[in-house]
Amino acid sequence: MFADAAGWNRAIRFARGAGGHMAALQVAAQARAHRVARLVFAHIGRPSLRAIDAGYRLPFGEWGEPGRTYQLPPQTHGTARHAR
Repeated sequence: MFADAAGWNRAIRFARGAGGHMAALQVAAQARAHRVARLVFAHIGRPSLRAIDAGYRLPFGEWGEPGRTYQLPPQTHGTARHAR
């Protein structure tokens, strides 16, 4: 799963409550709770970059790497999931 990491430990809200971004720590916790096999954070914002520089680590998931290509394994009939 690819996810946003604009914020580190608190959500980033847009003006007048028109949406925003969950904190990377919240995303990691929810992904683990929902048994996501692999979590890659992309769109890494300043708060998350500061956390990385300070030595903080994600409890689950990994940071995306610029220029890296990610491949999804081919889905077989038994592993394909359909939207609910």
